[in-house]
Amino acid sequence: MLDSFRCPFADHYSKKLTVGAAITLFVEAQFQQRRTLPDIVLHLQTNPELQEIVGLTTIHESTLNRKLDAIPLAYLEWLFAALVQELKGRKAGAKGIRHFGKLTPVDSTSLSLPKVLGDWAFYQDKTKGVKIHTRLLSLEVGCHVPDELVLSTIGVSDQQVVKRLVTPADTTYIFDRGYVHYGNFREWSEGTVLFVARLRAKTRYTVQAERPISNKSNILRDADVEMLDKNSCQTFQVRLVQFQDQHRKIYEVITNRRDLSAEDIGEIYRCRWQIELFFKWIKQHLATVNFHNHHPHAVWVQCYIGIIAALLCQLIHLELQSAQSVWNVLRKIRYYAMEDWDVFVSVLNREPTHLRKEDRRFLSRQSPHFKRKKNERR
Repeated sequence: MLDSFRCPFADHYSKKLTVGAAITLFVEAQFQQRRTLPDIVLHLQTNPELQEIVGLTTIHESTLNRKLDAIPLAYLEWLFAALVQELKGRKAGAKGIRHFGKLTPVDSTSLSLPKVLGDWAFYQDKTKGVKIHTRLLSLEVGCHVPDELVLSTIGVSDQQVVKRLVTPADTTYIFDRGYVHYGNFREWSEGTVLFVARLRAKTRYTVQAERPISNKSNILRDADVEMLDKNSCQTFQVRLVQFQDQHRKIYEVITNRRDLSAEDIGEIYRCRWQIELFFKWIKQHLATVNFHNHHPHAVWVQCYIGIIAALLCQLIHLELQSAQSVWNVLRKIRYYAMEDWDVFVSVLNREPTHLRKEDRRFLSRQSPHFKRKKNERR
């Protein structure tokens, strides 16, 4: 078990707080949104069940702080990979999103560091922070798994790490304008990497052939175009789709998928929003944005612990096969974390004691009283 894990190197001189116990405490703190070390310590002191799990009755705040510098990053990377493989294994039969197949949005999110303690992550304009570059695998509707991470300071651009996140696979990668790199596009269009990428404004290309479009759709243009990679002075051919959303905002994307309609390409790019929702979820519902220790190694450790907590939430949700959202499952975990598993499952599956407003309105319309009143009005 995780709480009983003892690292032969990091725990060589540890008398009480092992690596496994520390990770357990920090993951539990993520679930419960305990944003300070005093909160973690106080909860441990007042919770006999947690004391039994980690084998500690109390711990000092400074010990927890120092342990963040000692937790091996390689072990957290292994734990992250093991959880990803478990989630993928449980969804081995997933066929992807509709007829598009599996989709993989790629993007990054930034976490700020304090002005004084974040000097090691300094960027221009006095900005200090770190980035979590993420590859999100959309296995099916409602199942989106972050299956690869790259951690960096905020000054590292998305283009510098994209090669570590993109590998030939049975999926379509989705990129926003931060990943525009004509060398990559040329390599992917000629290889086995499928992609849909948004272009920047005033991008230059040469139209080779126009494709027919319907006047009744939101597609403005569908064409085969030629683009130039200035670094290699080589040209490459891709498909360009221009469409507008419900707010009449115009998007221009290129892709090497020619087996789908232009409307499908637009829908695929809209699926990129899933990675934005994932970043929003971990920032709102976990304590990822509050760092206890601001040393470089400790910051990377805390980033991984936050993502591991999110994966555990997904795994519990998948284990229960609950119709409720992951957020509702997490909310109940916060109150029933120390109860027996059967108690938690029964509470999660309990039938609601009251109806939603729209359900009450629907049932009232089916009642004889409502139909009689409706006939009288006629």
